[in-house]
Amino acid sequence: MKSNAGLIVTMAACACCCLAAAASAEDFWTLGKAGRLTHQFAAAQPLVVCMQGRKVVMQTQADRATGLGYKVRFFHLQPDIAKDKRVLFQGGRDPIPQLQINGQPWQMPSPSLAVFDGMLTLTYPPAGGAAVTRTVYPSMTRALVVEEWQVRNAADKPISVAVAAGEKVTKSPEDVIATWTCPGREAVSLKGGEVLSFSTSLQGHLSGQAVAAVDPAAERGARRALAEAAWRGPGRLETPEPQLDVAFTLQKFHVLECPIETYKGVITHNGSLRYSPGVWANDPVEYSSPVFPFFGNADLNHASMNMYRIWQAWCREKGIDPFPGSFEGPALKLVQRGRGDDAMVLYGLSKFLLFQGDRAAAEELWPLIEFSAASVLRHTTDEGIVASRTDEMEGRYPTGKANLSTSALAYGGYRQAAHLSRALGKGVHVEFDRRADALRKGIESCFGAQVEGFKTYRYYEGNTTLRGWILLPLAMGINQRRDGTVAALLSDKLWPDRMKGADILAESTRPTEWGRETYYALRALFKAGCTEEAIDLTRRVVKTQIFGPRGPYPDEDAIDMLCPGSLFPRVFFEGVFGIVPTGLDSFECTPWLPRDWPSMALRDVRAFGRSWDLVVERAGGQQKVTITSSGQTVMTALGPAGKTYSVTFAKPELKQR
Repeated sequence: MKSNAGLIVTMAACACCCLAAAASAEDFWTLGKAGRLTHQFAAAQPLVVCMQGRKVVMQTQADRATGLGYKVRFFHLQPDIAKDKRVLFQGGRDPIPQLQINGQPWQMPSPSLAVFDGMLTLTYPPAGGAAVTRTVYPSMTRALVVEEWQVRNAADKPISVAVAAGEKVTKSPEDVIATWTCPGREAVSLKGGEVLSFSTSLQGHLSGQAVAAVDPAAERGARRALAEAAWRGPGRLETPEPQLDVAFTLQKFHVLECPIETYKGVITHNGSLRYSPGVWANDPVEYSSPVFPFFGNADLNHASMNMYRIWQAWCREKGIDPFPGSFEGPALKLVQRGRGDDAMVLYGLSKFLLFQGDRAAAEELWPLIEFSAASVLRHTTDEGIVASRTDEMEGRYPTGKANLSTSALAYGGYRQAAHLSRALGKGVHVEFDRRADALRKGIESCFGAQVEGFKTYRYYEGNTTLRGWILLPLAMGINQRRDGTVAALLSDKLWPDRMKGADILAESTRPTEWGRETYYALRALFKAGCTEEAIDLTRRVVKTQIFGPRGPYPDEDAIDMLCPGSLFPRVFFEGVFGIVPTGLDSFECTPWLPRDWPSMALRDVRAFGRSWDLVVERAGGQQKVTITSSGQTVMTALGPAGKTYSVTFAKPELKQR
């Protein structure tokens, strides 16, 4: 991936945060009330939280030594932004509001506590008789960051509090301006326990445009509504382990906030400061879009549809040679190609459309299924596998002329596209299944091998080292080399620090960890029936990567904000509960209830265009599986772990919210 245009403003409340020794995973983030995350500032390791809205992405950092700082990138400030040159702006120190307590300048102490619940709130210890809290968050619709301040009288006698009005204007070379504003407050007397509230804002706009008025209550309400949808809205996970439930909710929240505005409409994107705006065949397509329908958010589904429309429009106008792999920068120009992108789109799109359960949407994007399938067929070799120049690692590692990842994704894509063809009456399902059958044979004959002592897969012809993506056949339902592949995944050669919650290695002989492979691996282990090993590793990964100093959003390089976090809910939807779509209103599920759990449930799921619950309960040595929708029992059955159940919803379909 490459850097893209945007507007970056660096705001430092005190000074730039410095990295130091990491706090332990046990004491960095803890669960507070109502599923909120709390952090007690003690060690020097900075707290890092990323947030975003339709026109802004921000990354905050805070620690005891330097306080709060954040970087902000604004997007789509003008309709013809696609024609602009690179717009990059870096500002200086945040002009802290001039707060006076009893006529004396307030000296900001080091923060003592942080709370994250979709917004980041810092609490400062009392100084000069005043206890201050500071809440920061991006606007959901505007190029705007809001800070809300509260000053509470923590003394036993009245104090006087005043806030000076202020404004700081900073220009970029491309006529884009960032304006920091503090309306100010006249001096007021506060009795013990009374609170004075005020707000500041940072707004991106074009030169000549007036700074728009800010309504903090409305901005907070919109942000809070999104958090409410994550914590209590559609697509909830219920297990006996609150830490897993909250980890799921946090990744769900990050998925819900990923749509961003571009000149081609609102699309889903990675959410990073560097790689935005843009869409890639691996990140938002293969990894993220299949989970979107579960959360029943119409804006999210619409943004995903727009993302796919970009691909479809390109293929119609330019053809499929090359097949597009990414559209980057404000102009959303084609950049990546030859990574097996056609297989990624075939897999991600077919699964997204099936899970969404919207016939009209599936009909609209069916041509892209045909384009991607045709491109895969063009690259299918005489050996029955799919050739590609590289894979999603983009040349970082050798991949030969054909790699396991591309062929495995093509296999999964054909299987899902066959189900979609049946549902839409397109008549190509027999051909797609035939191609999948041939690919399965090709995968076994060309990639099946003994590698480093394990009966698993080589990644390409001539490959002699274990690679993390050997998990993909398992993830796609190919179990011929299940035992050897599981043993390799759980070995010290490929996952040496798994008991510490670290990521799996991309290759056994190199130290590089690739977080997206970790979440794929957890899902594959559940699908392979390794329930106890998988749940143990899931707990360890969550504790280290989501509740540890790297959290709350796992990311291998703090750049691709949406990935691999969006893969985490799929560990449960497709791994623990084993959901595989078979039509626009049907699916199979193979639930794996961990030994120590009496029950687990998915609540108000919105996949297949309706609201439904899936509950799995222990019943002696078996599992009781119950699916309900609209107050009616769709299915109830009893069976052993590993049994697969077929579910079909009765029409009419429910409209998603």
